[in-house]
This record gives sequence, C-alpha cells and structure tokens, in this order.
Amino acid sequence: MTKNTKTTLVDIIYDNIRKDITQGILIPGQKINIKELSERYGASLTPIKLALNRLISEKIIENYPRQGMKLKSVEAEEIAEIFDLRLMLDLCFTKEIITTVSYNEMMKEEFKRNVEEHMQSVSSLTSDSPVDVYLQNYDYDYKFHELLMKCSGNKKIVDVFHYINPFLYSNFIFRKQSKDRDIAGVKEHEAILNSILTEDEESLREALRVHNRNSKRTIGLILKVDKIL
Repeated sequence: MTKNTKTTLVDIIYDNIRKDITQGILIPGQKINIKELSERYGASLTPIKLALNRLISEKIIENYPRQGMKLKSVEAEEIAEIFDLRLMLDLCFTKEIITTVSYNEMMKEEFKRNVEEHMQSVSSLTSDSPVDVYLQNYDYDYKFHELLMKCSGNKKIVDVFHYINPFLYSNFIFRKQSKDRDIAGVKEHEAILNSILTEDEESLREALRVHNRNSKRTIGLILKVDKIL
C-alpha cells in the first residue's frame, strides 16, 4: 500500500518486527524482550517501545502490567467472530457505499487501482516470494476493505474497523494459503466492485457474503490445522 508520508525509524522497526512475526521468528505466546529487539534491529529502546506500542494498539502484541509484553496467540474462534463483525459492518452500509462511489470519481478510481494492482501482486506470488511481497498483498486487501468502510461516511465505523484489526490473521499464515485462493480472493473483490459500479445492491450484498464466507472458512481451517501440527 503506497504511503505519501515520510518513513521514520519507528516505521522501519515496526515493519521489521511484523516481518519477524510473519516468518515465525517471533511466535505466538512468546515474551517480548525489548533489549533483545534493540540489539537485533540496532536501535535504541525508545523507537523499539514506540513500534511495540503500535503493535499493541493493533492487538498483535499484548501488554500485561508488571508481567511485560508477549505476542498474541491467535485462535480460529476469535478470527471467526471478527469475520462475522466485519460482514455485519459491510452489510449495514451497502446503500451508502454505492452512493458514495457513484458520486466520487476519486474513490471509484482508487477502488479500480487497488483491484488491478492487487491482482498483479498475487499473480506474481511464488512459493519463494519474500515476506515483503506477501505483506504487500495483505496491505492491498486491508486497503480495499478500509475503502468500503470509508464509503459509509461514518468515521466511527472506520474507527471500529481499525480497532478490531480484521487482518490480524495475516501475520500468522505466511505461505499457508494457496495462490489459487489468493487469486480467488481478489476476483471476489472485483465482483464486489462490479456490483458497486452497477449500483446493484442485492448483488453487492451477496458478493460481500461470498467473500466473507470463503475467507472465513479458509483462514479458520489454516489456524485449526496449525493447532494440530
């Protein structure tokens, strides 16, 4: 996801910690040692703490008073509940989403660009693709759903979307979802967008349900199998 803001040291450390989580260098339930991270990333304690605070706000890191921080364990049941909440938010604002896009050419183009670039990203994925490419894929995914919420015109709903962090699971399924499913997911985004552009609310509601159901089933199964292994 392209950002126009200047990259800071905290941003870089945040990205490095997230990469370590995604690649399994930091594992769920593991206690976070700030001094070790400082040595690993060659940075002072202050930017490390600020990056960790960002991950705490995203519910990726948990902070316990007098006990320290640890990487959150992700349960399939929790992710299922988040998907249910995400669908509820989507379905509540289908009229507003269609109306916003019909009147806002900039938003329309942003949706189109997101789907096009996302498809290019997932089509280039291989079993050897680096973690940066994987995370870019999920940034496009996150941005698409964030755009839907922004089209509601309701800032509180956007805040709720950010608060529940519906893409928490993306930090833990690196190389565990098939390329076919990645591509199918973007095609489902394309179906959602087509329904918005044709102003077909019933079609939009069904496309949202299909995408949510397929994603929920796939991610849930990956997390459950991980528990067995």
